[in-house]
Amino acid sequence: MTPWLVWELARKDLRLFLADWRGVLLCFAVPILLASAFGAVFHRQPGAETYRLRAAVVVEDDGPLARRVADALVASAHVEGRVLPLDEARAGLDAAASGVVFVLPQGFGDALRKAAAEGTAPPAVRILHRPGQGLEARLAEGLLTEVALREAARDLLAPLGVPEARLERPFTVRRESLTGPGESAIDVFAHSFCGMSLQYLLFWGMDSGLLLLRERKRGIWKRLRTAPVGLGTLLAGKALATGLVALAQIAVTFAFGWLVFGVTIGSLPGFVVLAVAAAGLSAATGLVVAALGGNEGRARSVAILTILTVSMLGGLWLPLFLLPDWVQRAAFLLPTTWAARGLEGVTWQGMTWDGAWPCAVVVLGYAAAFLLVAVWCFRRAEARAAG
Repeated sequence: MTPWLVWELARKDLRLFLADWRGVLLCFAVPILLASAFGAVFHRQPGAETYRLRAAVVVEDDGPLARRVADALVASAHVEGRVLPLDEARAGLDAAASGVVFVLPQGFGDALRKAAAEGTAPPAVRILHRPGQGLEARLAEGLLTEVALREAARDLLAPLGVPEARLERPFTVRRESLTGPGESAIDVFAHSFCGMSLQYLLFWGMDSGLLLLRERKRGIWKRLRTAPVGLGTLLAGKALATGLVALAQIAVTFAFGWLVFGVTIGSLPGFVVLAVAAAGLSAATGLVVAALGGNEGRARSVAILTILTVSMLGGLWLPLFLLPDWVQRAAFLLPTTWAARGLEGVTWQGMTWDGAWPCAVVVLGYAAAFLLVAVWCFRRAEARAAG
């Protein structure tokens, strides 16, 4: 394999790529637009008001304990609501004015007091919610548990002379982020630029593979194979061109993120090695698509479905910790997980070179495996054609 021939073949593909200026513009603009849109959707201004559950409280019990529980729920910093009759609360729920409705039944206060003091059967409280609001219902259940236990404890401990202040939280909580130097809003944009850049690199690799399929269909590949150029040289030239464009995409996308949204790079050596690994994965993806795709239409459909799946499961859309446990465990089998883990680490999570290079090695390992599969498939196809 002659490096000069590899470069000349890559230069040919680069010139074809640059000849379509609209395609070049879209190639660099799409990841920037996607990353900006994802970041804007999840962005929260520093100091913005935290989420408050919209709720209505229905009190069917006339006792003082039930009334105190209802008032405490409405006064909670985590709740935005008021005490209403049942019919008005249901109407508000139907009109989406409330997320949930607490229904404190008749005898709630006495049953709660006996359950806390004597271990008898606890009272049954209904929490009404609309379909698809299960998460809000679970949050409401936790808030009701906290408020009801606190108010019941006041009744039980009052005869013992325990001050009310002793029943409040005896400590304060200060949340500190140890993984990133900036505000959480910067982290959101950094995650979006890492995830959307990696996803679009895979799509760019797919486009490169589809172009190769098109060249084979038009006979261009056959004419190239008649020249005294080995198969490995042809594939290396194609991979080099795809990888160089992928590196340019990373540079332009993150330069825009730094200029407009303040996305920073904590470890420049780690970022460079991960960018090279991601570009290699993009190039290898293109060759695999061309080798396994068959015809262009089928290859496009399968490749898009696969890329979207590994992007979602690999944490490119949402942070991995927000996904179910089984997805988090399975995600470590995907190259996108390691690429995102490393790229996010060296941008905003404080990862150094020591943490970056293992992620890059894993991504390059996947790229090498894809290349081997592609070369084997191409050699097998040419052997069948020659036989």
